[in-house]
Amino acid sequence: MSLNAQKKNYPVSPLISAGGCVLAFVSSLAAADNPETPRQIFLRVWYSVIAVDMVDADDKVIGQGSGVAIDAARVITACEVTKEVKEGKTGRVHLPGKFLKAVLQNAEPERNLCQLNVPHLQAGPITLGTAKKLSVGDRAYAIGAQKGPNGWEPILSEAVVTNLRPHAGSQYIQISTAFSPSLRGGGLFDEQGRLIGILSLQFIEGENLIFAMPVDWISELANRAQSPPAAAKKNGLNWLNRTFALEKQGNWRELLKLSQQEVKREPSSAAAWFSIGLASANLKHYNQAVHAYREAIRNQAEYGDAWHKLGVAYAYLKEYDHAIHAYLDALRIQPENAGAWYDLGNTHYSLKQYAHAIYAYREALRIQPENPKAWYNLGITYDDLKLYGDAVEAYRETVRIQPENADAWYKLGVDYAIEGESARVREVYQALRELDRARAELYFNTYILP
Repeated sequence: MSLNAQKKNYPVSPLISAGGCVLAFVSSLAAADNPETPRQIFLRVWYSVIAVDMVDADDKVIGQGSGVAIDAARVITACEVTKEVKEGKTGRVHLPGKFLKAVLQNAEPERNLCQLNVPHLQAGPITLGTAKKLSVGDRAYAIGAQKGPNGWEPILSEAVVTNLRPHAGSQYIQISTAFSPSLRGGGLFDEQGRLIGILSLQFIEGENLIFAMPVDWISELANRAQSPPAAAKKNGLNWLNRTFALEKQGNWRELLKLSQQEVKREPSSAAAWFSIGLASANLKHYNQAVHAYREAIRNQAEYGDAWHKLGVAYAYLKEYDHAIHAYLDALRIQPENAGAWYDLGNTHYSLKQYAHAIYAYREALRIQPENPKAWYNLGITYDDLKLYGDAVEAYRETVRIQPENADAWYKLGVDYAIEGESARVREVYQALRELDRARAELYFNTYILP
């Protein structure tokens, strides 16, 4: 899956609410770049995402959020919605004009998944997908339920997968989307409308973060919930949540320390080894990063992100042949990994393998057309081959996406001068005057003055 080509820097759409009439939602999308996909997703699944209240003995609400009806009598939510996780606890789910009693049937706090039994729910069918094939950068849709003027109503927010970690046979997901407490316990859906995760909102290390427990865990919920209480002594996702927060903050030393502690506790944790590699690379300890990524792969051979980052670490060490092999393994596992194609292009360029570099950059741009770095580096590669017309095309795309990029404007102007485009040369000069007056004067003196 690729990001919408019309979205610069992958912006997140605002929350979209559907009241008593779905038409209000549909009309709000009329001006969107590609309204059909979110509209179709919403119309297909909105009825399966419902509001959930957990109540005490006095019928006082003590937990509130969303849930996803996966069949005629079962609702899956995040355990954070149920608050005190205790089977037999009661709650209610809200439907148009009524609410139904719900009983907590299976609870697995270690994976933050809880199941409610709602005997008379009679919800329509929902299609379950998988989180195993997700890649960073994939688009998804977060749907929850919030209280509005017409009662409880579903809301949709466009999301982008920003981080993934292998965990318990699938991938634990972090997404970027508009932050709303109403999403807690709701569903994350892929572009085909398949449920791929249950949403969780966490405040960690001073950061508001949104995660999704993979739908793949739901089939194991009943068996794991029946295991002895000692098996769920603490939330097994806590350390992963902290690593995401530390990564967002760029706190690499603390991330390294935390991940090393997890490796001591669980030496076969591919996710922990990956985090050690990530922290080490950002601390410029590239040999240590290579070792950590290799250990992550040793424990999970088909770990595409680890292969990709291993290639990056090798490239920093100028071990370009190893880097290329690592990138190719990453792309074997994740053929649509635009970042791996881009980094592969950079490595081929470093080796002056320009034809291979162009192919890799073009593949990155096929998947992610709005990547200004890929367009810019593609332009540089064409310049080295003296293919100035092709370079002009690449630089024009760069400045369209990133109009403040003075380097790209300058190189575009140089190529216009080489191609004898005098009118375009003056246009570039005017653009440079707005961005970098010193460079504009250099450009004027070199390419405009006789």
